[in-house]
Amino acid sequence: MLVVLAVVGVVVADTGVRVMLAGVGVLAVLRGVGTLRAARAGSVERSVAALGAGAVWLGAVAVGLALFPAVVAAWTCVVALAGVLAALVVRARRRAAAAAAVAVAVAALAAGAVLGGPGYLAALAVLAVAVAVLVAGIATLVGAVALRKLANEPAPAVPAACAGCACSGGGCGVLPRA
Repeated sequence: MLVVLAVVGVVVADTGVRVMLAGVGVLAVLRGVGTLRAARAGSVERSVAALGAGAVWLGAVAVGLALFPAVVAAWTCVVALAGVLAALVVRARRRAAAAAAVAVAVAALAAGAVLGGPGYLAALAVLAVAVAVLVAGIATLVGAVALRKLANEPAPAVPAACAGCACSGGGCGVLPRA
């Protein structure tokens, strides 16, 4: 789904960025609601529940912004790109190097905006967000394929002498320890 959204966001003129923003927003809302349900059941920590609530809120905002004209959705991508660049600096282990890299990226974006106009910045931000969505989609697909492969493997054979009584408590003594 994410791969399709990324392709639509780049290929379809004007409407594509709105579809990509709305689709990512809906997926964020769904993931956030699932996380909040898991938190209510007690299977995740409170910090994860807070992330789920944030995902619901940001997803709803993204869907709302997608209802506006395409230029609003494109500038939303600019704001998202700026947020990601700031987060990269904050989360980096070597902040000086990350800040320098972000400064170079911002200078390149600013030069492009001056030379190509503000539409250049918005188009580049849409492309950057689409690439990020594409990478997330590919990572999700690879993870799903690996999980499916793992699920299809047969369960390990249980030794004939095992009755399943105390293996987790140190074993029953029937099987030799390796």
